[in-house]
This record gives sequence, structure tokens and C-alpha cells, in this order.
Amino acid sequence: MKNERITARMIAPCGLDCSICKRALAETDPCPGCLGPDEHKPEFCAKRCGIILCAKRREKGYEYCDECPDYPCGDVMEKENRYTSKYPLYESPKKNLQTIREIGMDRFLEQEREQWTCSECGHIVSVHTGICSGCGKQYGAVAVQVNGDTWRIENGMVRFFLLKGTDKALLIDTGMTVRHARKIAEALTGLPVELLNTHADGDHTGCNEAFESFYMHPADESHYRRSGKSGKVIPVQDGDEIDLGNRKLKIIHLPGHTPGSIAVLDEKYRVLISGDPIQEHGRIFMFGERRNMRDYILSLEKLEKRTGEFDEIWPSHADIPIYPGCIRKLRDGAQSILNGEAEGHQVEFFGQQITVYDLGFTTFLCNG
Repeated sequence: MKNERITARMIAPCGLDCSICKRALAETDPCPGCLGPDEHKPEFCAKRCGIILCAKRREKGYEYCDECPDYPCGDVMEKENRYTSKYPLYESPKKNLQTIREIGMDRFLEQEREQWTCSECGHIVSVHTGICSGCGKQYGAVAVQVNGDTWRIENGMVRFFLLKGTDKALLIDTGMTVRHARKIAEALTGLPVELLNTHADGDHTGCNEAFESFYMHPADESHYRRSGKSGKVIPVQDGDEIDLGNRKLKIIHLPGHTPGSIAVLDEKYRVLISGDPIQEHGRIFMFGERRNMRDYILSLEKLEKRTGEFDEIWPSHADIPIYPGCIRKLRDGAQSILNGEAEGHQVEFFGQQITVYDLGFTTFLCNG
């Protein structure tokens, strides 16, 4: 569906934009929105939604729920809580109504079209799936709760993490195509959220602009700035500690994949959040001027001496969880490549010639 379908008629009384619903984006019999005829609507929206069936709204002629003295009611809050925390992309019905009051419907619709239009093909992206209705590009993030105060957030081929303490929460990376990572994190935790980047590659910094400042190793700042991104870097070094309140995190510098790659050791749960250098059945990028195989091997040797401090490893790509024994396999595999013992084959990748080494347990992509 093209973004011309984002119209005032598709804004529900509660403030939801019905045009970004997966049913409204269906190829056949698309839903006409809450204000449209019942034909082709999902049964819940047509017959069971408390907001559409609200007698007071009908009797008083309220166009939008915020005109009601009982606003926000339980039905509105159910929508608010669900759409700000349960789906791949963030949508706040309450914020939508507030914005309409502040800037008017026409400007609000302009903002909606800008926010929900795919940058690749101009079709609408679904709030429910995070997928473009035209080309299928993945924008969304699905939060998976690991335990009571930890989430991994899956964003297509990359994942990032949210850790909650008693005082604040820490978002580790912001994915590649997520548009509201900070709002997702705040809705899940209810706490102030800070950001740390494991490194500066674009698939880990996609939503950094939502933060005025963030933790990063200074060796990666120049690469981050070359991408045109803003924000103040709070430098972190090997051995630094971040205390979230009853949850201490230690920084481990692991240069090689990038000069400033870092891992985060969560002492409370004995987990290492490793970024890109540690993967199984994934692809470790080691081509380009910023990569250094010798430094990478030294980082693995250093990390192997600390395996008594963690039981699981949570990488940003591929299998999760993986376990400390993989570190030696990665070190031996990287050494075999450096020694010229591993067998590789050349391919063209992003316009350059690289050598691919498939070692079975993972794959290294190296300079050609």
C-alpha cells in the first residue's frame, strides 16, 4: 500500500493509525480502518472493540477519545500498553492524539507518512510486523524477554539487548532499521535508559540519534562520525564498570573486528554480551581497513583467560546462546587463516573482492 492511504479517515478514535495495521495492508480485502464499514474488518474491530462500541462516545458524539472526561479509560490504556511494547515497531495512540491537538491533523498526517513510509519503495511499513508492505524490507524489532529484567531485541539479521537494574536501564546497540529503540526500551522498563554501542558499524547504531549521548570505545568514534551520525560519545575503556543499580556490568575491550569493539560482562547473570567478534554459524567481517586479524586473535586469547567469569555468550548475530568453548575454536580458526592454512574462495561482496573462509562452525569474510 502506498502512503497516500494514510489519511484522517484512518485515524481511530483512540488515536491509532489504522493505515499501518497489517490487516489494512493486506493485498486482498484490506481493512478500511475503525471508522470504515464493517465489511473486511477483523471480527474484534467490528464487533468487540470496547472503543468502537463505547456508548458514551456515541451518545456524546466524541470524535476522539481524549474529548471524554473519563480519558484515558481502561480500553485506551490497553491499546496504549500493547502498541508501545508488544509489536516490532512503536506506536503510541495517546501521543498521536496529543500531537493532533498540538499541530493539527494535516501536519500530523505528514509526520505519519514520513515515519511509516519505506525508504526503499515508498510503501507503508506495518506496525505489527515491522515489514514493508511493498518490498518486504524489515524495519521492526521484536523484544524477547529473557528473564525478569533482560530482553533481547531481534531486528532481522541483527539483535541488540536491554538490561534493567534498579536505578536505570542500558540498551546495548540500537539495531539497523529500528525507528524507536529508545521508546521501546523505556516502555519495557519504565526507567531512564542509557545507550552503549559494542562498536560503530551501521547495523549496531541505526537508532543512535534518539540519544544525546552514549557509551562507546573512543577507537571507534572516528568511524562513527564518518557516517554522519551525531551525539556525544562517553568513552569507555577496558575494565570500566557501569552500575545499573544492583547490576554491575564490566567492559572488555576486544579490538580486531573493529579497533573499538567491546563486550559487556553481566556479572549478575554470568553472561557475556559480545557484539560481533564471537559468533557460531554466523559471518564475522574481517575485510576492510579497520579490521585486524592479529589484534582479533590477541583479543580471543585475552578473553579465553576470563571464561571462568561467564557461562553463556550472547552475540549480535547468528546462534544464541553460545558457550565459552567456542572462543578457542574461533582463535584456532583465525590463526589458521593468518597462517595461510585455511582454504578460502574469492567472491565479490559489496563491490569488492573478498576471501570467504567457511570453517564449519562459523565463516570469516577477509580481505581478498
